[in-house]
Order: sequence, then structure tokens, then C-alpha cells
Amino acid sequence: TLFCSMQRLSEIMEKGEYLRIQVEGGGCSGFQYKFSVDCNKNEEDRVFEQAGVGIIVDQESLEFVKGSTVDFSQELIRSTFQVLKNPQADHGCSCGSSFSVKL
Repeated sequence: TLFCSMQRLSEIMEKGEYLRIQVEGGGCSGFQYKFSVDCNKNEEDRVFEQAGVGIIVDQESLEFVKGSTVDFSQELIRSTFQVLKNPQADHGCSCGSSFSVKL
């Protein structure tokens, strides 16, 4: 299960668009989150929808973010979606874009 700030998603997404979350190797902690806007759902994707907006996560990435909270963060230097409270993460970097997994 993923929890997300759906209000911000509904403000910026067009009909048929989804926020895609992917986890890739890299970043300063070993793995990094990648966010993009996608109109295409693949067969292996898991879709989390509410109030007409949604998030897409591929099966491989889902193993790294299941149980997480996704929120929109607005700061002086940037505005971005972030994965918070990730129970699969051991620790993350100070900017919140990368993490290491629990062994």
C-alpha cells in the first residue's frame, strides 16, 4: 500500500496522467527514487488511484516502496514529490532522494 497527497496530484495532473515512481540503483545511499508523469500503464504496473488521480509503480520498484507515504514538499529551493516513512529503507540521504535498504 502507498499513501499519497492526492490533493496536489489532482492539481497538477491532467486526465489520464499518472505519477510514476521508480526505484533505480544509484544516488549517494545505493538506491534512488525517480518520479515522472506517465500516461501509459504497463501490464506489470501496480496502480493506486483515488479521486480520479493515481500513482503507478512497477512490480520491481514496489518491493522497495511498499508501505511508504508519498507527499509533496515545497521548500525555498525546490518543490517535489518525496517518498517518506519508507519501511523498506534503512536510512536515506539528507535530500531524501536516495536510500539504502534494510538487510
